[in-house]
Amino acid sequence: MLISRKYASRYTSDKANAVYPVEFVVRAFLGTYPGLHMPRDQYDGRRILDLGYGDGRNMPLLKNLGMKIHGVEIAEEINRHVQERMKVLGIRVELKVGTNAHIPYGSGYFQYALACHSCYYVEPGDQFCDNLAEIARVLETGGYFIASLPMTGSYILKNAKPVSDGHYEITNDPYGLRNGTVFRVFGSKQEIRKVFSQFFCDFNIGYCNDMFWGIHQKVWILVCRKKENKA
Repeated sequence: MLISRKYASRYTSDKANAVYPVEFVVRAFLGTYPGLHMPRDQYDGRRILDLGYGDGRNMPLLKNLGMKIHGVEIAEEINRHVQERMKVLGIRVELKVGTNAHIPYGSGYFQYALACHSCYYVEPGDQFCDNLAEIARVLETGGYFIASLPMTGSYILKNAKPVSDGHYEITNDPYGLRNGTVFRVFGSKQEIRKVFSQFFCDFNIGYCNDMFWGIHQKVWILVCRKKENKA
């Protein structure tokens, strides 16, 4: 896909080995908040899926927590580049090619899944619920899903084309990477609960509303758990 080539070029052009975690990820795993319920003493030795990991910026944090890191990205070039970066940093990772709706791991393999600015990308022919079903499949029952989701009014949605049921085609990406791709966007906490509740429960929902010098980023931040399958 075109976006695969663009993303591969974007991430492999960065030759620096230092990477820095996203703030909400640090807060989710290490913070103490009245509306967040994820035990901080259960990370060591647990398997985590870093879905759409980009430049690997959250991997040093996950390594410091003692987690076994597995990553999925859309291009093998990204995997090779980040594998070398993590090798330099002394971080052991397993990286595979896949998408949000096609994750190359067995059912129930992970205790945690992290999707930092990634799980809402929807491939042609898919719907966001296909992404959710696949993420839930690779999580064990009770496993934690930590994610960010686009909020209505975020910069990336300027001039975006409505597609269907909360899905939008991006047309005005200031970074020139995502034009033509489809995002799932959420307007409220209630909408998140409604969509996610088919597969997940125990919702901890917050949001970030940041103005970075002309880039107004608005995202929901979510921690939830995989529901027991009673079928």
